Amino acid sequence: MFVLLAALLSGAMFYFSQGLADIWALAWFAPVPLLWLAYGRAPTWQVAVASAMAILAGSAYALQCYATLPLMIIVVVVAPQVVLFPMAVVFARAVQQRGPALLTLIAFPATWTAFEYLVGVVSPHGTYGSLAYSQLSAPLLIQGASLFGYVAVTFALCLFANTLAMAIRAKRNSVAAIATGLAVCAINVAFGLVRLAHSQPQTVRVAALVDETATGHAWHAKTLQDASAVVEAYAQAIRSAAAQGATFVVTAESAMPLMASWEPAIKAQLAEVSKQANVHIVAGFNQMEPAGDIALSFQPDAATQFYAKRHPVPILEDRFVPGTQSGWLGDGRAMEICKDMDFPATIRADAAKGVRLVGVPAGDFGLDAWLHARMAVMRSVEGGFAMVRAANDGLVTVNDAQGRLIASKMAAPTGLTSVVADVPLGSGPTIYIRIGDVFAWLCLAISLLAGVSLGRHWLQSRQDARSGRQSP
Repeated sequence: MFVLLAALLSGAMFYFSQGLADIWALAWFAPVPLLWLAYGRAPTWQVAVASAMAILAGSAYALQCYATLPLMIIVVVVAPQVVLFPMAVVFARAVQQRGPALLTLIAFPATWTAFEYLVGVVSPHGTYGSLAYSQLSAPLLIQGASLFGYVAVTFALCLFANTLAMAIRAKRNSVAAIATGLAVCAINVAFGLVRLAHSQPQTVRVAALVDETATGHAWHAKTLQDASAVVEAYAQAIRSAAAQGATFVVTAESAMPLMASWEPAIKAQLAEVSKQANVHIVAGFNQMEPAGDIALSFQPDAATQFYAKRHPVPILEDRFVPGTQSGWLGDGRAMEICKDMDFPATIRADAAKGVRLVGVPAGDFGLDAWLHARMAVMRSVEGGFAMVRAANDGLVTVNDAQGRLIASKMAAPTGLTSVVADVPLGSGPTIYIRIGDVFAWLCLAISLLAGVSLGRHWLQSRQDARSGRQSP
């Protein structure tokens, strides 16, 4: 009965915090019932099954958002969690039964953080599904990402939940460990308060534009005249944004059509708009021949730069050759495309050059609008840059380097959706950008060392048992 109840409670909290409901506070409590169960007398197999059921139930939002996509895309995201999360809980149980309280305190958060990081490195979907992304609606609690990356948020979540579970079990030798856990969580909140209070004096007026009607025409353009009409629709929107004072404008992913034979005319069309309106444009293109998901940057001084999406969506975008070049544009600016923002290492390489403002042409799947947008916002906190993101069938957003939304609109199903806002420029490379994934590797090292310690304890127990049997 308690096993089923723990699975149901944790599963519900994972679902409502990770998924479409966006009840972020529940994420801090979601693992507690499972850890409470693990630290009790329930059989290990029951703990593992309950943990797998809970994390699977929490992932149900993926089916809601992507039911029309190939099932394998969802399986690749969910399966690692269903396998590894129970392992992390069972491992924490083993440490609690044999190790000191302080090691018990960090065993679960370190192990799950390490698992999340490793999955994020090898998965074709990057860091999608991380517990950390549940907290983007609470900027106060995600500032640790500027120190150690998104994994710092995952660790803090798991540490808090583990501290509560240990407190509920209330063993005398756990008092110091529980106090330590609460102190670290308090420090995380205090750091968030300090970082959010930091002044941001330098601002720039930006615009994000999505014209679903024009983008629909872009996918059916057959002639240069068709393509030019789509570009002109966006050109008018850009001029309007510039008239409102915008100096940096981003359009949606694949917003305009492009073919090699059309390229000179299309580039000249947008370059002229950039020059006349004195606006920096980052425009998304559906390059039909050769097939490519690209962005072009146009600056008033006639500088033009090409960028190809570095992480095409598996299966859906297999026709695209992944890009290899940086999105760095100079003068503290960069451009990326949609799914590239799911990969911290990709963005970190650009951010290290001094990025303070990023333009992101993007495209989502409607229901996942905020779910996917918040992954990009986490990169802003990690990298120390503001961001302008224009997403077809998603959110049109502007956020600062602390992850706070300055402006946000859901893209209308037809016609133009425009956001114009003043956003503070980010401060540039953060500690995380400078040191990389040191914290993630530290969590992995702690987990391995704890595993080695448990292995030695097990071997010693076997030897003692044999000695006992052999003694007269």
